[in-house]
Amino acid sequence: MTTINPEVFQILTDLGMPGDEARRQLENNTLNLNPYSHHVTDDMVIAIAENCEGLTTINLNLCRMISDAALITISERCLGLTTIELCFCYNITDAGVIALAERCMGLTKIILDGCFNITDAAIITIAENCGGLTSINLDDCDHITDAAIIALAENCPGLVEIDLESCDNITDAAVTTLVENCPGLTTISLDYCNITDAAVIVVSEHCDGLTTINLTGCMNITDATLIALAENCEYLEEINCDATKVSATGRQLIQDIKTRTKPPPLEEGWWKDDGTGPQCKGMMN
Repeated sequence: MTTINPEVFQILTDLGMPGDEARRQLENNTLNLNPYSHHVTDDMVIAIAENCEGLTTINLNLCRMISDAALITISERCLGLTTIELCFCYNITDAGVIALAERCMGLTKIILDGCFNITDAAIITIAENCGGLTSINLDDCDHITDAAIIALAENCPGLVEIDLESCDNITDAAVTTLVENCPGLTTISLDYCNITDAAVIVVSEHCDGLTTINLTGCMNITDATLIALAENCEYLEEINCDATKVSATGRQLIQDIKTRTKPPPLEEGWWKDDGTGPQCKGMMN
């Protein structure tokens, strides 16, 4: 069992975390400071990281006072980190994310929603160092371009979730490369991206296990997208396409897709190419 560091325990309880919850998190090598985000500072995060080197999951969503200094210390001390959430940490820049990617190469999930200063450089470094990445959220990271997404596609074939909402520099080229290299994607958010039917048709042709796709505000999307999704993505449960060119007929098709009977669940890792094609649970290999 993980030893509870008294300094860290004091920091957490001073923030308002109940003692039992603080013990539970520390014993499980997790840290969720989101409920106390308005009071969390770099000094607190640095002190915690320096004394809790076994942390694997850190949630700093809405901790707007933290900066790269906190992330650099996390990267130096918490080498086994697998998940970090940094939603709307406005002061985070490429330097902090690059430090994490270069030292915490076991990262499987990173949330950078609303980290407006992040550029392709940080995402490319994640792609090059964190090949086991399965989930990334880049919502509102509007400096991101196709180059970053293509790097993720080429280096992180196990991606299952990606959120690119409001990344308006993303085009069909990046989405096409992404799904050709990451066929196991189940959730794709492309709201307000500069994409067309052509990209989503390729999504439908490669991502057999897709369950959720968000296309709100993609002004070039038409019924052709929905026809392709209906024909190819049997597991699809959620489609959002407000503020597009989808007609009333297309919207009825969305309802039909949502309510139709789904096949048996796919096996974990079904998308890995062994020459047999998609396998449902219970099917013979």
